[in-house]
Amino acid sequence: MNINHLVVNSSIAQGLDVIGDRWSLLILRDAFLGRQRFEEFRRHTGASRATLSRRLNALVAEGVLQKHAYGEGSSRFEYRLSEKGRALFPVSLLAWQWELEWGGAAYRDALPYTLLHTHCGQPMHPVAVCGHCHEPITLGSMALPTVARDTEQQIAAIKSLSGQRRVRVSQSTGEEDLAMAGISDLIGDRWTLLILICAFFGTRRYDGFLKQLGIASNILTDRLNLLSAVNVFERKSYQTNPPRYEYQLSKKGLSLYPIIIALRQWAVDWRPQGEVLALTHKSCGQALKIEVQCGSCEMLAEQQDVQFAASSPAAQETEGELTA
Repeated sequence: MNINHLVVNSSIAQGLDVIGDRWSLLILRDAFLGRQRFEEFRRHTGASRATLSRRLNALVAEGVLQKHAYGEGSSRFEYRLSEKGRALFPVSLLAWQWELEWGGAAYRDALPYTLLHTHCGQPMHPVAVCGHCHEPITLGSMALPTVARDTEQQIAAIKSLSGQRRVRVSQSTGEEDLAMAGISDLIGDRWTLLILICAFFGTRRYDGFLKQLGIASNILTDRLNLLSAVNVFERKSYQTNPPRYEYQLSKKGLSLYPIIIALRQWAVDWRPQGEVLALTHKSCGQALKIEVQCGSCEMLAEQQDVQFAASSPAAQETEGELTA
């Protein structure tokens, strides 16, 4: 079984590489929270000035953010979401929901506890659905094509794109580090993202991941240990002598699927080069077009219809800064 190019063709890989980096994901999170200035991003992401400058410039170059001069002269800029950037709003809603349910306390405390859907007046509980039949999107609801081609080249495209810093978290780093394993750490690490994609397509065993990815054994062990430690994988023994394990997606791991597929759709929509095989939704037999709707009224979740309603103390302090 090979990773199918419907997920990892070079165009999609390049699109995901722009935003599938820990710092870029944190910048986008803050942009959707209303932050626009360099110091705001630096303070709330924790990025160094040099790292933040590189990521902002990359997001501007990709057309996700736009620079606007403010104040006297033109040496100071705000970074505002472009149309392309705003198209990531459904992804941000799904990521927000995942962080509240599964993320570490440090991430939850930086986010609004409740979003209000002004269309119906109810708290927003985003649900990823098929744009044709409006049934929920899960891994089990998708029919995966069996055709696979150019697999080695596709995997290499993700592995070698930008060489940006990738997160490495070890079990030995302690409880505090594991608590910090939010969504930006999981899908903002290239190897972890590739391992998750393999798992979505049925790979469960160490040798399978090793063969699929051409990954160094120490890196694979590190990432599998991390994903097991943060309960994205459930490690189950299938052989005792010598000991061998399968790495099965937990409920927490399966809940990452709509987010990654929504990211994939964004990359396809905004980087349409190259052939992309369609995922098929079993319920309606249509090519998947993922949408995010309000779980209360089942209306499409539009950015202008979603407001912060209640926050953690940390987020309340943030909101005060944004409105000051």
